[in-house]
Amino acid sequence: MSDTLEQRCERLREPVLQLAALSLGSTVSPKDMDETLAAAQRVQAILDEDSSGIASGAFSDWLPIGRQVIASMVAALERGDGAESYRLFTDKTDGFYRLGLGCAGFPGW
Repeated sequence: MSDTLEQRCERLREPVLQLAALSLGSTVSPKDMDETLAAAQRVQAILDEDSSGIASGAFSDWLPIGRQVIASMVAALERGDGAESYRLFTDKTDGFYRLGLGCAGFPGW
């Protein structure tokens, strides 16, 4: 499926918000780890989709990095390291704030 940038950002909004909330919780509570992993995998599935219909810009510049970040987050969660997953999510250079920049201006972003 080939989305426009607006469609992709719309599809990512809720799963990313859920991942943000759960990621913080999983740093202090192992009971949240499975739910956080499921949320990360939902985001990963969307990021891994074909992006050929999306115009170049902040989103497409971050996307290859974002795919690596989410894969590393999933790996950290699979080994029970919620703190590392959250660190990756909030990384000041490559983290998900760059997704926010790429989706800026669309509803909910």
